[in-house]
Amino acid sequence: MPSLSNILTKLKSHLGSKFSDEPMVYVVYGKLPSPFPDLEFIEPIIAVAASEQECFAIQEKYPETEVSWEARKVEGAAGSGSAGGSVLYLAHTTLLPYDEDTIGNPVFGIMESPRPTALYCSRATAELEAPDQYLHIVNIGDVNLRGVGELLE
Repeated sequence: MPSLSNILTKLKSHLGSKFSDEPMVYVVYGKLPSPFPDLEFIEPIIAVAASEQECFAIQEKYPETEVSWEARKVEGAAGSGSAGGSVLYLAHTTLLPYDEDTIGNPVFGIMESPRPTALYCSRATAELEAPDQYLHIVNIGDVNLRGVGELLE
């Protein structure tokens, strides 16, 4: 029979981030009809929530939107928690433009298929840890169906 410590070690390994010192947040996506003729739908990040209860509240508030979410650790925020209104930095490896402006430049705004790789509590940490990625600044608790936050240059 396995010892209790072996069982706890395996359980912690299996659950991983649930036992992390770094706070968790929830990246919330909303599947919506596309405003662009060549896309059937878009699925931008519409919020970053501090709790899963907030995700369910967003889902209930916007029944016409197919809401989904994923839990993510906030890198570099061990022991600080994550309160509503806190600023976070999402790092993205890819960013696809949706449209072109009147002179042919790509317009980045709502992202067709955002793929965040990490969340950071400070811009300096994000720039150090993800130097070749796009940074997206968001406030925990803000909701915007057109895409939350702002892309940083």
